Amino acid sequence: MKLKFIACVISLLALYNCSPKPSVTALCEKDPNGNYILRWEMYPEVDNIPAEIFMSDNDSVFPSSPSFTVNSNDYITIVENNSDTIVGRRYFRIRIGGTTSKVITNRFFELDSIQNFRDVGGYITNDKKTVRWGKIFRSGSFVRMTTHDSLELNNLNIKTVIDLRSEDVRTKTLNRYTAVNNIRIPIAYSGYSAISQKVLDGQFLRGDAIIFTQDTYRDMINNFAEQYAGFFDYLCDEKNYPIVYHCFLGKDQSGLATYFLLRALDVPMDDIENDYMASDKEIDKHKMVRNADSLSESRQEAFTMLTKTDLAYLRYGISCIREKSGSVDEYMLNELKLTPEKRQKLKNILLH
Repeated sequence: MKLKFIACVISLLALYNCSPKPSVTALCEKDPNGNYILRWEMYPEVDNIPAEIFMSDNDSVFPSSPSFTVNSNDYITIVENNSDTIVGRRYFRIRIGGTTSKVITNRFFELDSIQNFRDVGGYITNDKKTVRWGKIFRSGSFVRMTTHDSLELNNLNIKTVIDLRSEDVRTKTLNRYTAVNNIRIPIAYSGYSAISQKVLDGQFLRGDAIIFTQDTYRDMINNFAEQYAGFFDYLCDEKNYPIVYHCFLGKDQSGLATYFLLRALDVPMDDIENDYMASDKEIDKHKMVRNADSLSESRQEAFTMLTKTDLAYLRYGISCIREKSGSVDEYMLNELKLTPEKRQKLKNILLH
């Protein structure tokens, strides 16, 4: 009888140890008051066990004990921005049932006049490394930057701003943010600043916007590889970080730059496409044109297409790359000069 009891206990322990731990997927947003909103999901579902929240001001170093604990089945908690224990941006990990989530923080920033400003960190590479948070950002133009926006950038300790706007941009708008090293690398011959006036004048319609965007991507691929190569030279110098790069809306020149960057870091294509498409919800045409809703229907359609982000544009650009070089990897190697050594340098700086 005693042997049967021991065998039963061993079987139960084996069954418990073989039961899968829940996987934990977590996201973080920041509300207009600066509070962090943490959300999570578990698979498989586990009822009413602790969700331990770890908080830090560094995405690489976390305390050994949780900062606070909530119920796992709440699936959401709000961390109010009223603590003096951590200064600056906050990073989080959530541990449930012995499984800890990846490091999370807010990707998107709500600024007064700068559109589409976001962190490029947090993505998991094919070999399970993580792109560091707080090292590199992408954005729309800084030309209308407010004092509040400038303070937000200062809080992120930005050292280098790389302006990728097209060659037709007036030079007096280049050094709008003077607290950092401003780098000018114009990509594409003409940009949205000149086109916007044509839209207002009724000289640029919906179909024109589609053709214009396709032509811009072909132009960037065929005529500005040298400029993108120069862009990566700055990214390969660790002294320049944290870096933000931007174009007019933060979706085309910056979108293609981010595609090359995340591909060089071996981020999966699904995440690269999701990052590209995030511009679609982060661009507000009302910040481009006053009383945009009062424009005629044809003008509104043109502005919508001009500000729209569509995977078809990125895929069109990729087709231009393959037409020119045979493959994306060959283009990155031969045109952008991203040798294996430079890609490894990028990884050493941006991955952990």
